[in-house]
Amino acid sequence: MPPEQAITEARARIIWGESALLVREFLVSNGLSTADADSKIEAFCAERILEIRTVGRRRTLIGAVILLIGGVAIYPCYKFADASTCLGGIRIILLFALIGLVGFWKVISGVICLARPQSEHRAISEISE
Repeated sequence: MPPEQAITEARARIIWGESALLVREFLVSNGLSTADADSKIEAFCAERILEIRTVGRRRTLIGAVILLIGGVAIYPCYKFADASTCLGGIRIILLFALIGLVGFWKVISGVICLARPQSEHRAISEISE
């Protein structure tokens, strides 16, 4: 395999979450020196971490907005009215509470991606869903 093609495939493997050790073995077996393989893997891992953090920022922001929507919708029910008569009753309150929980989960998963991107082993395309 030509070195350029091996490097391209190694980058794809890192982005897809394959172990850096396995990718290093792949590069060395395809003719790259260990120093070149290590430097390429370091660059690919840095790129992966940057992408995971971008996904984490997006998740955190979207989750915060969803959480805010759920909280703002529920607040008047408890502050100004009886919960059973507010905006259609208890069902709507439960719906907004569920929306708030989804937002909370997105915030937590986004913060994890921001704080510990190396702990994520799935492909970036799977993470961003």
